[in-house]
Amino acid sequence: MVIRARMALLAKLVVYSLLYAATLSIFTAIALLQPRPVESPLVDITRDIIISFAGVLLTKYTIYMFLSPWYEIRQMRTRQHQSLSRPYNPLVSVIIPAWNEEIGLLGTVKTLLESTYRNLEIVVVNDGSTDGSDALMRTFAYKYERQTLGRRDMPRLVYYYQANGGKGRALNTGISLSHGQIIVSIDADCLVHRDAIANFVTCFRDPKVMAAVGNVKIGNTRTLVGAIQQLEYLFSFYFKKADSIMNTIYIIGGAAGAFRREVFERLGGYSVHNITEDIELSVRIQKAGWKIVYAPGAVIYTEGASTIRGLIKQRLRWKRGRFETFRDHRSLFFSCKPEHNKLLTWVILPLALFGELQLGFEPFFILVLFLFSLVARDFSAFLSGVLVVSVMFFIQLFDDRHTRKLSYLLLSPIGWLLFYVTTFVEFCALLQAVWGMIRKRELRWQKWQRVGVIDK
Repeated sequence: MVIRARMALLAKLVVYSLLYAATLSIFTAIALLQPRPVESPLVDITRDIIISFAGVLLTKYTIYMFLSPWYEIRQMRTRQHQSLSRPYNPLVSVIIPAWNEEIGLLGTVKTLLESTYRNLEIVVVNDGSTDGSDALMRTFAYKYERQTLGRRDMPRLVYYYQANGGKGRALNTGISLSHGQIIVSIDADCLVHRDAIANFVTCFRDPKVMAAVGNVKIGNTRTLVGAIQQLEYLFSFYFKKADSIMNTIYIIGGAAGAFRREVFERLGGYSVHNITEDIELSVRIQKAGWKIVYAPGAVIYTEGASTIRGLIKQRLRWKRGRFETFRDHRSLFFSCKPEHNKLLTWVILPLALFGELQLGFEPFFILVLFLFSLVARDFSAFLSGVLVVSVMFFIQLFDDRHTRKLSYLLLSPIGWLLFYVTTFVEFCALLQAVWGMIRKRELRWQKWQRVGVIDK
């Protein structure tokens, strides 16, 4: 085991060294050669096209970067107001659906039992697992069957085994067994920060808030694939601050989502037909005209894919489910109904769909960008992209209190190269998702070889 860990560390250092060398070589060559750009009508047209595409992305990121600090100001005012208000201590039910999660399930439950928020009910639903998770949970749950919540005759930990029916059905079973005013969904491969539930509850002091999305981190970041995923999560969850201000959050991931019970009473439970039941429910909440916020303090560590193949499988499921959700709720696109957020229906959702589809052309676009830079001897677009990514990365890194800053600072000079790995993964997943929808292939529970969340 020690030898394997050392070999993995050595391989990681070699890869990082090569990426550093590539970055240094490119910038050195540009600095030494100091090429003069080629001027021609074709080059000018190509340059204008590149600037147009880059300009759209740059405008979006700039808006998000300015709105995110405003979120912090609003949160500060909210905390000051809440400090003067009455105590808010609703019963929270955490639902954990599990299928063949023998490795990580107990760890998830144990971290919840250590939560600083005590008015907490934990419901574990085993969806017909064929591994040892059932026996493991029955033994563990037996220790807690007599522990009740305060004066209520209600067990603190509930365990239920059912025939395999899919994640959506398992979640609905858990909701039916629960009693909480607030329902929190947690994946069975997660470690929950001790203050996460308390931070979720704080969001619901606002009676207009119907759902909240937590701050998900990758737990197994010691591999290169894990580090790449953490970089992605760092970007996406930082931008959720801006989405929260604009009320344009339309994805509440299954790893960290909180809802008022009223959501399920009025909209029904999770979809049992959509493979990304979490995205489908999130869009339904937006369709109802309700408010969804981001809870950055609700930190939850999840196990990311440990291989490129596993990462492609994960993204395949996400893309397939998102396409199905957009198809089922296509009436939300460009909707003029008064209850719908026009920024969401006219800008965010169309851009999200366009962003998914443009992945089919992104490798070609990247190739054109490189060829243009070489042929035209104009590296301004290339260098601008690297600079923008680096600046955004630094800002987001220092904004996050729960990320190991030193290790990721070492990644910052080569972060732009690591994102090309993500482009490859997303491209492969897109092709498989489209082909699977054409062939009408069924996808079930997301599954890869689990190793556990190894470095919290």
